Amino acid sequence: MQTTTKKRRPGRPRTRKTPVVSRSRGASEPMEQTIGQDHPRGMSSTGPASEALEPAYIEPVERPIDQAKLDELIFMEDMLTVYVHEDPNPQADPYPFVGNGGDRNTVYLRRGEHQQIRRKYVEVLARSKITTFKQQKTVDDMGNDKYIHLPRTTLRIPFSVTQDPAGEKGRLWLQGVLAEA
Repeated sequence: MQTTTKKRRPGRPRTRKTPVVSRSRGASEPMEQTIGQDHPRGMSSTGPASEALEPAYIEPVERPIDQAKLDELIFMEDMLTVYVHEDPNPQADPYPFVGNGGDRNTVYLRRGEHQQIRRKYVEVLARSKITTFKQQKTVDDMGNDKYIHLPRTTLRIPFSVTQDPAGEKGRLWLQGVLAEA
């Protein structure tokens, strides 16, 4: 498949019909390789609907296995013991839930109890934050009034990790996640 390009006149915006062509050698550019696995599939006009469409042909793609990614996936499946704190707000959900990848990966939590959940759900809890602002009125160098916005970030569902099988590695991981914006 060859791509031809027209020369653009100076000052003329690039349109969808003008493809971008990379001049670098050895680079794996998305526009220079096949994307996806588009194969035609036939559909019968007779017979049961569940059997009318031919099965999809999916060609396995060879690529190296990323050991660091596999190690991270295994680490995220560790079972941690967490304590979800009571919320003083009477309107708060008594059984908060967290999800990680769809309905089948939803965990309902009980407030005021120790419970075991996987690290991937603890990550969702740790990333669920609320930032509120308090305004403080001050005077600048010129004598004009100004306001300083003081942020305060808290967890949406306050919790504590009481047991982590990864030990120090798990503690450092949680500190890093909590410190992120």
